[in-house]
Amino acid sequence: MKKMRYGIFFNPNAGDGDAEESAKKMREKFEKANHTADFLTAPDPEKAIEKIKASLDEYDGLVAIGGDGSLNIVGTAFVQAGKTLPLGIIPGGTVNNFAKRWHLPMDEEEAMDLIIAGHQRKVGIAACQDRQKAIISSFTFGSFSDISNEVRQSEKRKFGLIVYPLKAIKQIGKDTSYPVEIKAENYHEKLKVWFALATTTHSIGGREYVDSDYDKLHVSILHNMRLRKLFQLLRFIFTGRLKDSDAMTYLETDKLELNPLTDKTIYSRIDGDKGPALPLTVEFLDDYVPIFVPEKPENKN
Repeated sequence: MKKMRYGIFFNPNAGDGDAEESAKKMREKFEKANHTADFLTAPDPEKAIEKIKASLDEYDGLVAIGGDGSLNIVGTAFVQAGKTLPLGIIPGGTVNNFAKRWHLPMDEEEAMDLIIAGHQRKVGIAACQDRQKAIISSFTFGSFSDISNEVRQSEKRKFGLIVYPLKAIKQIGKDTSYPVEIKAENYHEKLKVWFALATTTHSIGGREYVDSDYDKLHVSILHNMRLRKLFQLLRFIFTGRLKDSDAMTYLETDKLELNPLTDKTIYSRIDGDKGPALPLTVEFLDDYVPIFVPEKPENKN
């Protein structure tokens, strides 16, 4: 077997140092398999992106430890550099939509063994800001995104998921929709958007929320609502399903153009973290990243 060199990316400040311990275990497994591995860390996301970009020619593959937010840092380095490497994922953090979609083990030991096994497949991600920002799993904007951007980690720890509907209730009576011009393949409308979600897969948290599994952006737009808006939002929070709502527009597209029709700044939320403001163009990058996956996945999707 060819001797390979890997980079292991993790946030050393996350949690109680668990990520660093996981990185050490992963490195030991690589060494037992006659490979080598280096740690890739940085004090902030911007420096981490630059460090990963600068190291892409040095490694045969990368491992990312963490949730969708950590994967976004690696993905952003890939799209900015226009170059990818085989990516191993050891799930962690609070949001692991991407890992669950591709049936990656949530168990640390199993995830590491899967990476050592080396079976790969190419999967799609998305990008915006002229490929300066990756979208690994989800892109949102609208009132729910605003609520998410405002929720502090301390509130989530204290109240759990109920903090989101509590914040939503406070929005009643406020101007909660944004006028936005939306362009996609065979679609062009101006809508008063309450909430919009674009995902790179047809599932969220491992649960299918649309029936189609095409390799496209799956776009759900909640718009032009009146008194029902809170109930529609709560339904999305707890079920992830909106497709059968009469206030719902669903699109499958490779490109999504979003232009605000208001002077108010409309911020996005990407992979669980605050993202750039509109206007934005989101593009789907099919078969962009090779990832390590189970050789016999749970199902064919």
